[in-house]
Amino acid sequence: MAHKLRASLRGGYEFVKPKVVDYKNLCRDINNAIGYKDAQMIVNTMNVCRARYLNYSFEFKCQDDVLDSMFWVDEMEKAYYAEFGDLISFNATFRTNKYRMVFVPFTTIDNHKKSVTIGAWLLCNESIDSCSWLLKEFLKTNGKEPTLVLADQDVAIKQAIENVFPNSKHRLCMWNIMKKLKNKISDDLFTNTHFRKRFSKLVWDINMKYDVFETTSRSESMNSFFNTYSESGNLLLNFMMNYDTATQKQRNTQRELDKTSKKASYKMQKPREIELQASKVEIKAEEKEINCSCEHFKHMGVLCRHAFTIIMRCGVKEIPGRYILKRWRKDVISRNYCFSYVQSNSGDCENVKLVNDSHYSFESCVDIVRDEKKKLDLFAEKQQMLLKEFESDYASGGLKSKTDGKVVCKLMGVSIPIPKEINIHLPQVQSNKGSGIKKRIPSAGEVAYENSKKEHRMCSGCGKRVPHNLRTCPMITINNNIHVRIINIYIDMVN
Repeated sequence: MAHKLRASLRGGYEFVKPKVVDYKNLCRDINNAIGYKDAQMIVNTMNVCRARYLNYSFEFKCQDDVLDSMFWVDEMEKAYYAEFGDLISFNATFRTNKYRMVFVPFTTIDNHKKSVTIGAWLLCNESIDSCSWLLKEFLKTNGKEPTLVLADQDVAIKQAIENVFPNSKHRLCMWNIMKKLKNKISDDLFTNTHFRKRFSKLVWDINMKYDVFETTSRSESMNSFFNTYSESGNLLLNFMMNYDTATQKQRNTQRELDKTSKKASYKMQKPREIELQASKVEIKAEEKEINCSCEHFKHMGVLCRHAFTIIMRCGVKEIPGRYILKRWRKDVISRNYCFSYVQSNSGDCENVKLVNDSHYSFESCVDIVRDEKKKLDLFAEKQQMLLKEFESDYASGGLKSKTDGKVVCKLMGVSIPIPKEINIHLPQVQSNKGSGIKKRIPSAGEVAYENSKKEHRMCSGCGKRVPHNLRTCPMITINNNIHVRIINIYIDMVN
């Protein structure tokens, strides 16, 4: 895939000197160079990040010198949790690395109603001890419990939340609740439309904060987002590179939304004072209490249209400050936080910048002269002159068959050398639930429900399509019983 992409960018396979086999050999050499040192290298790399970057947290745990769990969170993720951590969701995802360690990103919702990551962990098994340890590290790092935790119906997670977050409300996914309804009630009741409507209204009207997060679909969508950057055969170092790339894309989206929101201006034909104040979000109002039976503010964190109608009729010109939650403000992060972006002291960063600038300049020139033959000829001629000059100093023979340690570290994006001494060893390939190794054993209710949907065979006893045969047909049983009773009566009469 990388070779195809390179050929597409260069304009043809003839312009890519390394062959497909060279790309494959490079992957092989990287795996051979890292191999059993993967766990030690990922821990060393994360320790370097903790020492280098301000307010970066990383913790890991081993079992008999084997990596068991690791948790990490950076400065920006802590800031997002501080402002939006009133409710969090997490759900395990699998097939992100070759050891099948479970990846669990913590997710919340920002002021743009977008899912953002506020921390992550990798663990070998979802035991109560492992989950409790990770939640304790999360609590120690952030200093406060979330108000609401949304997770799936996992016994280990449930117990860990109760142990570590005793003051938090733990809610199960609404979608899972509705899905499991068919296993808890009879078929007649399940197919009853009136009952389904009343039950759905009861479930979805439960007092939950911010309905935008009432199912784990947010977490599942975040897992899908990370999975697009990961593969089941990834080394831990590969996985961490992919994680960083995914979070960079996520944060770039947030920056774009912040810029758009700050520059947005609302054109109102006949603006009321309260609308102008809402567009600027300046809090100067006298505190007033507003209640509405729809409880939109309680669920969503913003006033409903009924409330706005009443306060405008009452002549209120500004929204009371208590109804402008800081978590929905457009400047909630920028006005309180100033992130320190610490860069490496090595020359690699400058080289990377120069390479990126060169690529950008080249592509920009091509776009400008693409449709002008004379300028394009001149540009191509100068490029060929530069190429010949550089090639005279460097004979390019494709990629080397063997990759040394420095090249491997550079390609993997780590500044540490490959360690000679190994104190942290790799875990065995795990077989966790949901990892796709074994299917979950369905319950008796699920089996019965699935069987009830199947088309049954014709019973030769009663002549109907029913879930029984001639041997178990109730009509045959009744006839046989009657026949036996007649015989017994006849015998009694004869005697």
